[in-house]
Amino acid sequence: MNGLRKDKYINLLFLFLLWPCKKQKPIANTPIYNAPAGLWDYGPYGAAIRRKVIDLWRKELVQKENFLEIYGSQIMPAAVFQASGHLTSLVDPITLCQKCQAIYRADKLIAEATKKHVPEAMEEKEFDELIKKNKIVCQKCKSYLTPVKKFNMMVSSPLGIGKQQECYLRPETCQTIFVDFDQLMKTMRIKMPQGISQVGRSFRNEISPRQGILRAVEFSQMETEVFFNPEKINEIENFEDVENYKVRVLLQKEKEIREISAKELVSKKIVSGKLVAYYLARVQQLYEKYGLPTKALRFREVAANDRAFYSKETWDFEVETSLGWLELIANNYRTDYDLKGHGQASKKDLSVLDENNKRFIPHVWEISIGVDRTFYAILEHAYREEGEGEKKRVFLSLKPQLAPTDFCIFPLVSKEGLPKKAREIYQELRQCYSVFYDEAGSIGKRYARADEVGIPFCLTVDFDSLNDHAVTIRERDSVEQKRVKIKDLKNTIYRLLIGEKF
Repeated sequence: MNGLRKDKYINLLFLFLLWPCKKQKPIANTPIYNAPAGLWDYGPYGAAIRRKVIDLWRKELVQKENFLEIYGSQIMPAAVFQASGHLTSLVDPITLCQKCQAIYRADKLIAEATKKHVPEAMEEKEFDELIKKNKIVCQKCKSYLTPVKKFNMMVSSPLGIGKQQECYLRPETCQTIFVDFDQLMKTMRIKMPQGISQVGRSFRNEISPRQGILRAVEFSQMETEVFFNPEKINEIENFEDVENYKVRVLLQKEKEIREISAKELVSKKIVSGKLVAYYLARVQQLYEKYGLPTKALRFREVAANDRAFYSKETWDFEVETSLGWLELIANNYRTDYDLKGHGQASKKDLSVLDENNKRFIPHVWEISIGVDRTFYAILEHAYREEGEGEKKRVFLSLKPQLAPTDFCIFPLVSKEGLPKKAREIYQELRQCYSVFYDEAGSIGKRYARADEVGIPFCLTVDFDSLNDHAVTIRERDSVEQKRVKIKDLKNTIYRLLIGEKF
């Protein structure tokens, strides 16, 4: 943690991420109208960082693990969600104020009042008893609350003219993968275990959208469903690559995080098998590459009464933030729940043959990553403040591969031939890299503007550059400067961007 207080949440999330200038307001969806809560637009720098987050996931997981990536429709017929169980089971417990009609999620309301975790899967009467026991009332007007009811979060989107077809916006990206599985098996010659991934939007009619992009109606997911033969859950290639890697876990009945090797997770039967331990390790490694400190990460074992309705085993991957422990990834053992349900509803045989011509319905290990939450966590842990008063410096210590722009090019002053020389370098380097050119304001202010949005390097063209054909490279975190020949810039920048020391 960087000592970031909760009252700086708005400064970080909105001023740095959703809008490119810290003097401006955040961009809510359709800002010139009165849009519903829970809809957000990313500004230019936020969109660039978000894209880099997805690119690194694609490189480190999808490509290195040989996952297949698809892109599915966001609108699907009701039959899909009837078969998946979402039309009956994707519910949140809600309660209303009897006087002002304010709406609350019962589990969150009770958790705030008691400072204890409250499973959302409890029965309605159990919520009512806790509200009564803890004397919980409306947070706005202090009136009594109505009995708790379950509210379905599916977003309806009927299609057609005249006789409309009942459709919904998908509440999770994975259902596209499940309904496409049979076709993928036939066309892609899938051999188990096989991961199938996609990045996309999902939609849930959140009762009380809050905390900006952390709980929104429309959100992005990087999703992978790993299909495997349950009898071969301990047969996975490359397990030796992670077997001694320490995974940080918080077990159900324990209060302290433990660091346990992937091999021990299996031998001590903490997880269902090697496949599960392998992907837990790979997920933690990915987030270390994002720049999150290992000590701020954990996999929390989720109790049976708090797991999703389709999950046999769940490990929520969480990061410690100024807002508390924030869930970034749901790692679920979905068994054959989805393929069996879709097979029965569609009357389609979704079983496959193993090497011995024995039929089985594949089981699924799910890695469901919240893009927006990951985005926020990376930025919070990258936030830095140095100095005080007029000497105070604010910057984002992002990994170079996550920065919105690779580097900036500045002429020291906007006269005497320096802008011309700087633009010549800019035109050449922009063919290979993401480059930003700026000549407005003092060089100090230009450095500060680049620092606060996380740009790792600045190239300055000064008067000496006209004679020695070199520029000064300034590194963001250390503010150290080095002189580099213009002819060597392409190679030097490449080495810096892949992580070589400055």
